[in-house]
Amino acid sequence: MDDVELTSGTSLLTHSEREEVEKLGHVTRYPAGSILFGAGELTDFVLLVRHGHVKITTHSSEHIVAVRGPGETVGEMAAIGREPRSASVYALSEVEALYVPGDVWLEFLYEHPRVMRALLRHLHARLKEATRKQAEHGIIGAEQRLARGLVELAAKIGTPDERGVCVALNQRELAGLVGVSRESVSQVVKRLRAMGAVATGRQRIIITDEAILASVADGNTIS
Repeated sequence: MDDVELTSGTSLLTHSEREEVEKLGHVTRYPAGSILFGAGELTDFVLLVRHGHVKITTHSSEHIVAVRGPGETVGEMAAIGREPRSASVYALSEVEALYVPGDVWLEFLYEHPRVMRALLRHLHARLKEATRKQAEHGIIGAEQRLARGLVELAAKIGTPDERGVCVALNQRELAGLVGVSRESVSQVVKRLRAMGAVATGRQRIIITDEAILASVADGNTIS
């Protein structure tokens, strides 16, 4: 099978490759809120997410740098670099993942050049995404950044709610993910709520009007 263009959220493995990997590891489950591995650990196993979503954090459990879901891998850099974990990973929801020992994962990559190339492109796509977000921090305001973040999160981890789409993150976590202060998030959410674009609950934000939120994400200022 030829290489395909990879973006964040795209499965790394083809169906047949995934079937092979399934034979190399074992399934493990994590309850919502639990830690899969922590920054500084000397472990090198790789996890292939089968069900649920995880958050990747640095500094604290609320400083989110990325969210990963089904078909995506986490922990692969420790297996490749043989260095301590650079980030922690927590279960956002109940998570089922395939646990693959680091040396087994590396052997699989050596035996499957297509996956090796795909992984490199996968990591490149993640780096481009991180670079884009970093650049945006200097040129767009907190309102637009938060709105873009919510739109992306709704598409990735949103769940149906009677009022709209629920994103199960608190405001401090959102602040870390989009790169704005907790106070700015609170102010923007308050204005969005007054406009009817969002509602808030314990550890969650419900998008009640996607059109308004998309408009703010496109750069239209909240009046």
